[in-house]
Amino acid sequence: MLQLGTKKAEIPRCSQRMEESKNRLYWCFVVAFLFTLGCTTAQSISEEAVQEKLAKIQVGFTTKREIENLFGKAHITENSRWSYSLSDAALEISQIRGPIPITVTSTPTNTRALIGVRFNENETVSGLEIARFFNIPYTNDYSYFLDRITDRTLESAMRAGEMSNFRVAEFDKSAGKLLLVYDGANDARVVVKLEKQILHITSINPYDRVSNEYRVFRRRETQFIERISASTDTDVNTHPRP
Repeated sequence: MLQLGTKKAEIPRCSQRMEESKNRLYWCFVVAFLFTLGCTTAQSISEEAVQEKLAKIQVGFTTKREIENLFGKAHITENSRWSYSLSDAALEISQIRGPIPITVTSTPTNTRALIGVRFNENETVSGLEIARFFNIPYTNDYSYFLDRITDRTLESAMRAGEMSNFRVAEFDKSAGKLLLVYDGANDARVVVKLEKQILHITSINPYDRVSNEYRVFRRRETQFIERISASTDTDVNTHPRP
């Protein structure tokens, strides 16, 4: 009788140990699952990776299919333009029931680059607009393929800069170069180069993104690019819109 009682007393203990083992196994599974899922879902956009892809684009030659192979199908389409937003992403879990998370999403945390690609009727790149948000100074690049080049092309860009409240610091027509500065600060500038049929524009913003100087410079840059884009999208001989 005493021996039977001892066996009966051991049954709850055994059951408890089994339950504890199940709990440990369950949480190990959950942790392993979340770790694996986090590794495959979370992402960090590096400047080097973005530059490596951008270096493969040739304005006037790269096709729609090649752009899609570089940046994927997740783009915003507007007329003959595709837009991409490259952002860091973090794993976000809202609820857990049982061993598998119910709601798991990848949430953008920090925009690193905005890329706009314009195509012509032959579905090749006719314009490339790149805004970067990695490190100070923030450097943005814009390239446009011009169907026709005239003596007024660089002058039109200069007038667009002046209408956008930049000051002309250098204008070398023979070298095809134009330098625009912001309030006399040479470290905040826009460089325009005309090379064959490509109009290259590089904007350098040395200010902190939370500063008023950054916002003012960015606003002027946007106005300038809108004027250039409008003129190159129609006719290079047309003066940029005011």
